[in-house]
Amino acid sequence: MTVLRTIEQLESELDELAERYPDVVGVIDALLDELVADDDLLDVLFSEVPKWHYLFKPPFEIKRFEACWQSGQRVYILKPYDEDGHLIDFRLFLGHDIRTDECFVLTVQHRSTCYDTTTPAYRNLCVRYDQLDIPAVRRNS
Repeated sequence: MTVLRTIEQLESELDELAERYPDVVGVIDALLDELVADDDLLDVLFSEVPKWHYLFKPPFEIKRFEACWQSGQRVYILKPYDEDGHLIDFRLFLGHDIRTDECFVLTVQHRSTCYDTTTPAYRNLCVRYDQLDIPAVRRNS
């Protein structure tokens, strides 16, 4: 059973974000609570990517972050929706350690820049992943 964990840096990001976007952080907190409360959900998530999970409150999409996968990092993107069914402007990035079956919420970033692999935010995501010593993705030849 996969376990969800947050890291200290994420908690700081959410605190800063809450000052400007309290509703967004409310949605993110509710989603994280939902993921922790459902023992089987994380296992299902990683076996069915990409996927839109509309039955959960709040609903969300999950997909691989292909730029990270290309460099061997098992990183997923969560795209939460608000209570009105609108996609919020922030994305959560998760690193999955298959050795320990732990999923780490690494960062939250604005959608306008979060996919840009030339930014300090992307490099920071990769550093956080590496600091957790999550093993590289094995690719079939």
